[in-house]
Amino acid sequence: MALGLPVGAYWINRALIRNEKAMAMLVKEATVDYFAKAQYRDADRQSAREGLLFAIQVHKEMAGTYPLWGKPEKTDLGFCYGELSMLEEALGNADLARNYMVEAEQTLKEAGFKDPSAIYIRKRLENEPFVEVAFNGNHQ
Repeated sequence: MALGLPVGAYWINRALIRNEKAMAMLVKEATVDYFAKAQYRDADRQSAREGLLFAIQVHKEMAGTYPLWGKPEKTDLGFCYGELSMLEEALGNADLARNYMVEAEQTLKEAGFKDPSAIYIRKRLENEPFVEVAFNGNHQ
């Protein structure tokens, strides 16, 4: 009993610290995702590109360290690649656009999507108002 209480307290504290780190990463990911979308909608295309690249970087960091990394996070990453692909296409960078779309398809496939094709990704993202704004260059 005397040994069990300290060991139990240690394990509880350790679990709380892990959960705190996981929550911090989740909040960081959500904030960066929102920032990237805001840049997409409200800023110039270069700022949108930088925001999306940063969001992708954060997602990749999470993949290696976030204990709850799963389908929702992989899905977000896949659509970040899709958004970046469409942005690069709008900027006339066909090779980059194609490479990012391949990344989007692969990531969504890993997330369990049945049809992670470029056509599906485009249709899904075209319904997002921030994509239309960035694609057409009509910033507010």
